[in-house]
Amino acid sequence: MNLFSLLKKRNYIFLYHTLKPYINSVKKEKKDYYSYSSLVSLSNYLELDKYKKIAVVASGPSAANLILEDDTLYFCCNDSINIVKSKPHIYIVHDKFYLIKYLKSFSPTYNWAGTLFWIYDNKSKTNYKSFEKVLKYITTRSREKREFLITNFNYIKSSEALNLDLIMTLENDFDFSYKSINSGFNTLLLASVFALKNDKALEIYGLDMGIGGEKYYNKNAVIGKSIKGDNNRDIVASFLSNLYKKNMNIDNRSNFMTHRS
Repeated sequence: MNLFSLLKKRNYIFLYHTLKPYINSVKKEKKDYYSYSSLVSLSNYLELDKYKKIAVVASGPSAANLILEDDTLYFCCNDSINIVKSKPHIYIVHDKFYLIKYLKSFSPTYNWAGTLFWIYDNKSKTNYKSFEKVLKYITTRSREKREFLITNFNYIKSSEALNLDLIMTLENDFDFSYKSINSGFNTLLLASVFALKNDKALEIYGLDMGIGGEKYYNKNAVIGKSIKGDNNRDIVASFLSNLYKKNMNIDNRSNFMTHRS
């Protein structure tokens, strides 16, 4: 055991949310998700036709430059929800720390449009444990808006169909085989697919991959390999290169591979 890890505040926060009860906004009833089996049905629920643009907001330093707009639907993750919560937003939950924090403590705002858990079976123990946590929650509890578990683990056929729709869109339209890097990249993949399918402009903030300093949008931080590792940067760069080739209106304001169509 790494004794220094025992001193990390984040570990105590994780333990607290693991042990605490659900907040009052979590109801002891499950919602029916069988009718949501395609990206079209999911887009309709999220009312994407109402918006001019989709914006990805990860937690890197460039996210501090975001100017919020009423005609944009924001796809956020981890702590970046605090940047966009005054505007319509979809929360993408993937990181195991934010996952347990979300399940027990997330308090919806008026502008929250829903949550997406995209958990892919890539033989990772971490992903399987995350799947188990979400499955236990989504089959017994719910919040006011829908929270979609998209997975190829054994859940329901409609969820598997959504996962297949995402994977095939990435492969056929972006020439990219899915790889799990970090929450920001997962958010980018989802937002890119929805932007393409719904003919929306796409903006990207905070996906800096360690470029711009050892910090997040609101504080200094130690940036790990999942963000600044060379292999992960290569994977993100590969997807962005393919994304820029599409006939889409794309404005990447991040520090990593900044681009404007």
